[in-house]
Amino acid sequence: MLFKIDTIHGHVVEDTPTGPIYKDDGTPVDLQNLRPCLGCNKQIGPGDHDPCISELPGTYQACCGHGLEKTPVGERPSGYAALKDGRCIRFSGLCGGQQIRAAVEAALKDEPLPAGFEFDADRMWWEGLTDNQRNYVQANMTRGLAKLVSTVTGQEPPSERIISGEAAWHEDLDENQKAVVWSKLNSLLAELVQEALAVA
Repeated sequence: MLFKIDTIHGHVVEDTPTGPIYKDDGTPVDLQNLRPCLGCNKQIGPGDHDPCISELPGTYQACCGHGLEKTPVGERPSGYAALKDGRCIRFSGLCGGQQIRAAVEAALKDEPLPAGFEFDADRMWWEGLTDNQRNYVQANMTRGLAKLVSTVTGQEPPSERIISGEAAWHEDLDENQKAVVWSKLNSLLAELVQEALAVA
């Protein structure tokens, strides 16, 4: 797991020496058979969009918040909708799909956001990029992460398992190493954006 405490579809999970467990009852997390969304109780497969907000207009990334008001770490609203123009809307995961969709539509019309929704102060890394440039950054992210992990661990060359997608970048790192890579993520994105501007 990336964080010691995290959520999967709204269920709080904890990383333990024997693998991730659900905090509510201590049962092991079966990554091939995850619990349904805590908010809508629908099953979500790997790579699937959140059912209540699939195909949000003008949106590049989004999470419904899965029935949680705030994230278990960081105490920020658990839901977000990151628009293609670089703005990001934050909200409680208790809002539901219809309210989220209405907030996104208001933002796209430059209307005030409904109560309970607010723009994040920070803009997203893809602000001002074309589709090709965003795709370049996404396509090269694992290469960049593998290089970062290699630098942090002192292992050369960068892991082919990470580059191929066979292993998550954080799979064999301790908490300190994860924190170092995480702290350098914005720099990595900036570097990839500069590459994208030059080649895509």
